[in-house]
Amino acid sequence: SAATMGCCGCDDEPGEDEIEGPNKPDERSCTDFLCCLLLFVYWLGMFGIFGLALSWGNPYSVIYGKDYGGFRCGRPGGGVPNETLPKTYYPRLSKDLASQAHLVGTPWKLNLYGICVAECPEAGSVVHDYGCDMGDLYPTASARICSPEERGNWVVPLDTRSVGNRCWPQKEKLQNQTLVCSMPDCTDPEVRAAGHRCYTESYPEKKFWSFDPDSPEQAALCVTQVRVGLALQYESVGAGPAEEKLASGMQGINQVVITVMESKLSIALFGVAAPIIIGFLFIFLMRWAAGPIVYLGILALLVVLLAATVLVGLRAGVFGEALSTALENTQSNSSIAQAMADMRDSWSSSGYAEYAEYADAATGGYLAPEEANEEVYKIAFLVLLGLDVGYTVFLCLFQRQIKIAVEIVEEGSGVISVQPSSLFYPFVTVFAAVALSAYFLTAGVFIGTLRNEALENATHSFAEEVYNSSSSFGHGYNLTLDEDDVHTLKKVLAAYHLFGFLWTMNFLMAASTTVIAGSVSFWFFYRNNADEYPALPVVSSLYMVVRYHLGTMAFGSLIVAVVQFLRIVLEYVDRQTKDIQESNLLLGLAMRCVKCCMWCLEKCIKFVSGYAYIYTALNGESFCAACKATFMLFLNYPAQVSVNKFVQTLLRIIQCVALPLSCAIACYYNAEYVDGSTNPVLPSVFALVLAYAVARIFSGVYETTVDTIFVCAMRDKEKYDGQHTPEDLARALGMNGEHSSKD
Repeated sequence: SAATMGCCGCDDEPGEDEIEGPNKPDERSCTDFLCCLLLFVYWLGMFGIFGLALSWGNPYSVIYGKDYGGFRCGRPGGGVPNETLPKTYYPRLSKDLASQAHLVGTPWKLNLYGICVAECPEAGSVVHDYGCDMGDLYPTASARICSPEERGNWVVPLDTRSVGNRCWPQKEKLQNQTLVCSMPDCTDPEVRAAGHRCYTESYPEKKFWSFDPDSPEQAALCVTQVRVGLALQYESVGAGPAEEKLASGMQGINQVVITVMESKLSIALFGVAAPIIIGFLFIFLMRWAAGPIVYLGILALLVVLLAATVLVGLRAGVFGEALSTALENTQSNSSIAQAMADMRDSWSSSGYAEYAEYADAATGGYLAPEEANEEVYKIAFLVLLGLDVGYTVFLCLFQRQIKIAVEIVEEGSGVISVQPSSLFYPFVTVFAAVALSAYFLTAGVFIGTLRNEALENATHSFAEEVYNSSSSFGHGYNLTLDEDDVHTLKKVLAAYHLFGFLWTMNFLMAASTTVIAGSVSFWFFYRNNADEYPALPVVSSLYMVVRYHLGTMAFGSLIVAVVQFLRIVLEYVDRQTKDIQESNLLLGLAMRCVKCCMWCLEKCIKFVSGYAYIYTALNGESFCAACKATFMLFLNYPAQVSVNKFVQTLLRIIQCVALPLSCAIACYYNAEYVDGSTNPVLPSVFALVLAYAVARIFSGVYETTVDTIFVCAMRDKEKYDGQHTPEDLARALGMNGEHSSKD
């Protein structure tokens, strides 16, 4: 085959007519090699910056606080701080925050009066201000505390708790509650007959009466209970909104950590283990019940759309008063509605008219037309009606494509059942992504804590070397950087690392897609040929990608990373110009339109590049050639591509919504009743996020497998008259050749 140049380097493209099935690893050559080289050079730059930050950064400024003399707690230095005093206590936090309220949004810029301590102090204890004894090192020591009367001692007003080795005050709340009954009130004859007296300690005008909910007689007599109590909240003198905001945030972080640690086993069980097991069961279920599940999903979506249309139509009054009245009458005849009506009459006669309004709403008032928002409901009704009609037409016109999509889904489940390792490979990508994220965060901390003088010296030395190496610049070189220049340079270095993070993350995702696509293409063409089918298809595909196609992965991921980086920059500009946008409606609208367009552009690029990676795995093509093949596929089979995406979306909703929600609910009850968690919502939220991530990995593998089977089937149909396509899928596609069995 003739060697040609791809979009980003060398690219040997063998003649497809001579090869049945995917190009084997020994029949391929490198694709888009220059892009792979470019990524390598970019990472050299990232390592160089990280090395500089590692040498001159100060991560201890994140780990430890500093005292008011500028010395870092927990570290040896010229002041008192050492390894035995790792925590920082702020004795006049309220005063400092009040004077620097404009900096609360950027806490790293706050200049707080800190004292290094061994442990965070408790309320009533005394913290000695060592700066009073070292005036030369601590010239800003508090004159009041250092006076002979105070003798350098700060009295701690509130309990403190360590968060990030900083001691933050804990606002203590004490509540004394009494359970009373509000309905019926204490003037009711039955209440009086039972010997209950009016509760007069608080809100005597409400006519409450104390009752015991554990008493069956009193519980049966009371309809509505109220908790009445006195709340005490302790806080330091002078505490303002800034301290309240900061203390609440730190206390919330600490509470999250404690709650998660209490239910870590529940989170692991229902956030990781259960989703993996359920994910495998779902895949194997789809092998035999793909048709019923897909068709039920299609029908459920239609029912939801119709129900929403009817309800909105009733609120808009488009069906007329007769239908709304008939529906209300039907509801009013039910036993539940009759019970609500009796309760409404009882409340009205007892003087609780406001409760009667809720009963009216519950007995069908929500079906009546709403005049206040009638026009809004009419517009919504027309939109939903259009969706109903469009969806119905879509189902009628594309019945055959839906049947083909179902067959492809069934075959995809069969491939995964034969190659279960394809489900585990993405977890390798996840581990790599976690490692990359850890590196990115670490590098960000070191870059953010670079000392200004070190960065200025490094920049000066580098620029001097460049200037001295070129005689065209002459002599007399001079470079000075002020604080703003250094701050801008830090932003540039952080942006460089951010782009590298985005590029590499998308590179890992692209490689994962291509590896899975390669293993599926091996199955499609060689499953009945023991000599050609590799013993470890995923490993063979991984070798093929690493050996020949990393450049293509780098090229495609570079394009996606550029768009993502531009979206981040756009988001930054949006936040920096909020005030201007609020005063200029046109500018705000333009910003939202641009953000929407960039979001659509990213989605389109990801969609096209996903198919391009499949063509690279199948034919060994460069990124540009694979994109060309992708567009030809879209032009030749637009309806089938759309229907496939629609079916995949339905299955993704089932996997990524139903599964995580089920795991989150199970985690909630397990955390509450087994772990005894005081706040089971937090563990369930963590389980929900983890379960969604696991479900998304499974659905991603499934979608790649389905897309690869579709691409392989179309190639087989065009080149080999469907000789390699499984029999049921070939029948659905209308192929006439000799077909392979479904083994």
